[in-house]
Order: sequence, then C-alpha cells, then structure tokens
Amino acid sequence: MLTFNDNKAGMAGLDKERITKIIESNTSENYSNFSKKQQDRINEKTEAIKKRLQSVTPAEWARAEKEMDELAARLECGRDLRRDCVHIDMDAYFAAVEMRDDPRLRTVPMAVGSMSMLSTSNYLARRFGVRAAMPGFIAKKLCPQLEVVSGNFSKYRKESRIFEAIFAEYDEDLSMGSLDEAYLDISAYATARTKRRYGGECICRLPLLALADQEGQEATSTETCDKCGKQRKVFEDDVEFGIGRAEIVREIRFRVEQATGLTCSAGIAPNFMLAKICSDMNKPNGQYELANSYEAVMDFLRELPIRKVSGIGRVSEALLQACGARTVGELLERRAALKFCFSPLSQECFLRVALGLPGRPSSSDPRRKSISVERTFTPTSDRDALVEILEEVCGMLLDDMPRAGIVGGRCVTLKLKLSSFDVLTRSVTPGRLVSSREDVIAVAKETLDRELPQEIRLIGVRLSHLQFVDDQTTGGPFWKRRQAANTVAPEDDQVGGVSCPICGCLLKNDDRVVNQHVDECLNASMLLEEAAPHVRSEPQLPKKRKGTIENFFSKKPKG
Repeated sequence: MLTFNDNKAGMAGLDKERITKIIESNTSENYSNFSKKQQDRINEKTEAIKKRLQSVTPAEWARAEKEMDELAARLECGRDLRRDCVHIDMDAYFAAVEMRDDPRLRTVPMAVGSMSMLSTSNYLARRFGVRAAMPGFIAKKLCPQLEVVSGNFSKYRKESRIFEAIFAEYDEDLSMGSLDEAYLDISAYATARTKRRYGGECICRLPLLALADQEGQEATSTETCDKCGKQRKVFEDDVEFGIGRAEIVREIRFRVEQATGLTCSAGIAPNFMLAKICSDMNKPNGQYELANSYEAVMDFLRELPIRKVSGIGRVSEALLQACGARTVGELLERRAALKFCFSPLSQECFLRVALGLPGRPSSSDPRRKSISVERTFTPTSDRDALVEILEEVCGMLLDDMPRAGIVGGRCVTLKLKLSSFDVLTRSVTPGRLVSSREDVIAVAKETLDRELPQEIRLIGVRLSHLQFVDDQTTGGPFWKRRQAANTVAPEDDQVGGVSCPICGCLLKNDDRVVNQHVDECLNASMLLEEAAPHVRSEPQLPKKRKGTIENFFSKKPKG
C-alpha cells in the first residue's frame, strides 16, 4: 500500500505509521488494487536499477563519473548568481480566505472541499495528517472534529487579482504559477508604508492588534463592520523598510496582508527552482533567503531531501533512492549512477538539480503548448450526469483561454479516470480549429460516448496545437509580454511550467499537481518513458524516444 506523504508545511513530526493504517482501513478495494499495481511497477523498476548498478565495474564507474563531471562543467558555465528571484506562496490559501471571512473557523481544524476530495487544509488540521488531495471522508477519520467547507472559487480568484496587482508593482513580467503563488524577479528599492491594524469589539477584519498592545495607543479612526455590525478601532503607524532584497520581500508580504488580511511565505534565491524550495522553509508567514554564492547554494542542497525539489515526486524519488540518493548532496555524489539508469535528457535534468541550476532553456516557441481543466467527482456511469460535468469542464477551459491569449486548438484530448482508478486518454484531431464552447463539447462528448458505459470518477479536457490571438503578427502586446518574460528568465524551469516526463503534457508549477500527475501516468499502459521531471523554462511537445529505462533494462546481455 502507498505510504502517507507528509512532505508539506505544517506536517513535520506526524505519526506516519498510524496515519497510513487509518488511510488503508478506509480505502476502497478498487483504490487498494490500483495502488498495489502502481507500487509493484515502481518496485520492479527499482530492483532493475539496483541490479544494473551491481553489475557496473570500477572502470565503468570511473568513466561515467568523468563524463558526468564534464557535463557538470558545461552546465556550470550557465550559472547566474546575479539575479534576485522570489517565489511567493499564499499560506493555506483557500482555507485562509474562509477563516478570514468566518472567525469561528480560525480556532478549529478545517479544510476546503468536499467529502470526496479536499483542496486544502489549515495548519491545525495538518497536525492530524489532513492534507490537500485527500478524500474528505478519510480526513474525518483522521480528525473527527474537522470542519469541511465548500470552496468558493470566484472569491479566491477575486483575492488573487488583488495580490497579483501588488506583485506586478515589483515585477511587471511576473508569472502566476496558480491562484496562490507567484514568481518575481525583483530589483532593490525601499519604501515607507502605513501599517493598519484593528481592535475593538469587531474581530472580522485582519490583522488584529492584541488587547495588551492597544493600551497606550490611540486609535486613528473607528469603523462599523458591514458583517457583524460592531465597532472596530483602526490603529495606524509607519513602518520603515530597508533596501535589501529580504526587506523588499518583507514589504511585499506586509502589503499583501494589509490589502487582503491573508499571509504569505516567500523564498529568495539566485533562480526560481531554488526560490520555490526556499519558500517552504519558514511556512507559514515567513521567508527564507539563500545567498547568491556557489558555496551557499551547495551547502543548502547538501542535506536537502530530493523530494523537496519541485517535479520530483514519489516515482522519481523511489528511482533515485535505488541509485543511492536520498538527498540532493547524495545525488551529486552518486552522479555516475545516473549514466547507467536514465536517458541523457534525464541525466542532465537530475544533474542540474544536484548543482542547484534551473532547467534547460527551450529554444522553441516559448508559448504554452496546451491548456487543460479537470474535475473529480463521485463515481458514476450515468451518461446525463457525465455529460453535464463534461460541459462544465469545457466551459471552465474556454473561460481560461482568453487570459492566456489563446484563440483555440486543433487537438482535443479527453482524460477519464475510472472508478478502478485506471486512467484513459483519448486524443482527437478534427482537422479544423476548435475555438468555441460548442465545438469543444461536441468533440469531447463524441469521444466520451465511445467509452461508455463505464463508471467514471474524473473528467479532464485538454486543448493542444494551440493558436494564439497574435499568431498573425508577433507584434501584439500579449506576445511582447511573453518575449519580455523569456528575456528576463530564459533558463528558469519554474516560470513557464513543468512538462510531465511520461506523457509530456503541461502541468502548472504546483508540487501536489506535478507529483499526483506523474504518479497517475504510471498507471495502465501510459508508462512510455522514464520517470523523471523533464523541467523546462517553457514546455515543449513530447517527442518519442527509444532509449527509455524500460527497454534499457529489458535488453538481454550479448553472447
């Protein structure tokens, strides 16, 4: 059975064995069988890696180490220690918004989602092992007093626009990885701002000023709360900010809290890959700065677990551990093992991780290659219900397209997860541009009908081979913004997205999404390529490769 993953802020020190037992005892037979099948495949691969490494001679190892050192020397030529890259991540975002708007939820374990699936949990709930992507009914077994609140995504999008506007003042070419995270390249400057805190009978508006701190301070004004009708006092004072990059980030976080009542955490580093790792170091409501020096980067990575690196999920972790690498430092020490177990592209990818270097830059069109939306629900085989969900998913996809400057696409892919947790993907190329809601629904519905009747628990729709608003002229404002972003950070893997190492589809920069997707791709017959995070500054279309880890280990020795 799969073990509980506690690789998330606020979950350190949990009793993993107890939590795993509770999860196992409340897991359906379908999922248990699926998990076992998945784990068997991973075990098969790890055993193959161990066998291969046992057969390596000292001379072969020395030769491989020399070749990896030569590759490392070439990669080092591209190291840039002049940049101030920042990754900002809102703390337990969906849950934080709900707690802000309902003071009652601030002191109890709570999560946003449903009994079928949770989107996020607050830090109190995480102490019980409750986390995102966990079914609500299992979360209730772990924490009987858990309060599950339905999500309000229009509200979350509205708040996201507020802090995105703040981030844009520091980097107009910022990249939003999702509603609750951003990547910024900042420059040094200093400002002074007025800090507002609140007191009095009303506790609705955050941040609050402690009662003890209110003594001796005079309120600058009073307000009547629209929600509870009570009076609140407003206390204002000036806050001075320095000119260093850590102070700038502290200022950004301060402004976000003042504007929204929500806290965020941040990481500061020479590139976005490292900044994303750093943003998780002092959660919640903290920041971590990694100095722009080779020594500081290597010291930071030496004891860092490989799972902390964005894009390395459970599958890749298992394969790397089979190579003898549990930390990034060990990955560098065992660099020769990569030569025997992974494709050249994966060798470079993992070596970049070991050196603290961002992903390989893309020389092709820097725009995204696909756009997708998916939704999980209670398993059903009812066609009418499935069509209704399909239409909703297609509508969400079409709503996202204008913001990305996308007119349409020439390939529609339908993703179905069955009640057995097996995943099916079906791609259709209609021979014309698919650009309207009706077009997407028609193609997807026809594809869905060919797979019925089956009990389905997830529907996803992806549009690829995209056409953009400014494809006729590359002088449009959208294209210029993308070119500017690529000029600022051409080599960074965390700006544009992550490409799935197995199926090649575009994933957003979110550890949970990347890890979950890669694990799902291992299922059924979808494992066509080696499991490794092929991270790029901008995603590329997948290419068929012959030298995968499967057929490498399936080759019989000569003679």
